Amino acid sequence: MHSSNYLAGPINFIQNIPPVKYLVFILTTIISISAAAQKKTAFYDFYWKPTAVDQARFYSVTEKTDSGWLRRDYYINGMQIQMEALYKDSACTIQHGHAYYFHPNGKPSIIGSKTDDKLNGVCVSYYSNGMLADSATYKNNIPVGCRYSWHRNGFMSDSTGHANDSMDVQITWYDDGAISSAGYWLKNKKQGKWQYWHRNGNLAGLELYNHGKLIDRQYFEPDKSLQPDTAKANSAATFKKGGSEGWKKYVARSSYWPPNTKLVNTNSVTVGVQFTINEEGKPENIEIYCPFLPQFDNAAIDIIKTSPAWNPAIAQNRKIKTTLRQPITFQQEE
Repeated sequence: MHSSNYLAGPINFIQNIPPVKYLVFILTTIISISAAAQKKTAFYDFYWKPTAVDQARFYSVTEKTDSGWLRRDYYINGMQIQMEALYKDSACTIQHGHAYYFHPNGKPSIIGSKTDDKLNGVCVSYYSNGMLADSATYKNNIPVGCRYSWHRNGFMSDSTGHANDSMDVQITWYDDGAISSAGYWLKNKKQGKWQYWHRNGNLAGLELYNHGKLIDRQYFEPDKSLQPDTAKANSAATFKKGGSEGWKKYVARSSYWPPNTKLVNTNSVTVGVQFTINEEGKPENIEIYCPFLPQFDNAAIDIIKTSPAWNPAIAQNRKIKTTLRQPITFQQEE
């Protein structure tokens, strides 16, 4: 007979403390401390909707400070911080001050600042592996000056800078350093000729824009031959075995309740997984964006890792990588 790990919602029980009592003890302590410090505490489910304590996946603590209302959100399992930001109002709808976001592994995700809920100053974002993803300076929510982005392996992916007072020039690269696209923006709308390249360096497409409106286009295959069917130049990544419905069936069929694991206050658990479908139609960079417990997180990762092939996304007649998010729900048999 196998022993079972009894878990209470998002909290592992320890020693011989009954799991439900342990969960209530921990969260009641949080509430008590918050009340004593004149703080507000709230609990949220997977979809960030208010929920009861025993169903919570996140909790937040908000307190009044001299600079405004300071809110901290936490992943409830492990009590890892998810966000810290200053707000102008007690309802926390208008960010006004610093804002820090974090990946489930504790590494920074986004660092920036807002004034009356508009980005101002330098804003940077990071991948979960710690590599810089994006850097830009904003004024009243509008990017100004040069903006840069990087692939998670450190290669630059995007560079945008001013050509003159009203025109920006943008160049993008693949994650091996090969050029991907180049063109101009006029007041945040594509303007003039845009060029796109395959990974092998051959031209993939030419597009002509007038104030953001596509007025002409021509596409080429990797071997330089003409691609006459412009309708095939852009498409989202799709699951080969049945599209979106086939994907849903695969996820449902592949979801399994971790062995020797039992929950005492719910029969359903949802874990959020983020992954990239590469140019070959295979999943990579699989990671959890909304964790629960390791055994559930690992089961969700396994589902994506063993996924059958996809049709990769197509943009301007080029196969490109695309990032997707998938909630995976596990059901416990009663």
